[in-house]
Amino acid sequence: MNKQEVVAKVSQLSGVEYSDCYKVIEALELVLSEELEASNGIRKAFGKVHKLMDFLKK
Repeated sequence: MNKQEVVAKVSQLSGVEYSDCYKVIEALELVLSEELEASNGIRKAFGKVHKLMDFLKK
């Protein structure tokens, strides 16, 4: 699944306009990139991703 497909699916499931979903996905990508770059090692990076996934499930 590419970015456009993810945005389209999120837009469809949420009822939020595609352009607004795209902006949010872009921002989330930036936040994740910054956090992963700030991680010290692969284990901490995976830990951060796992915590994010748990957070998003709530």
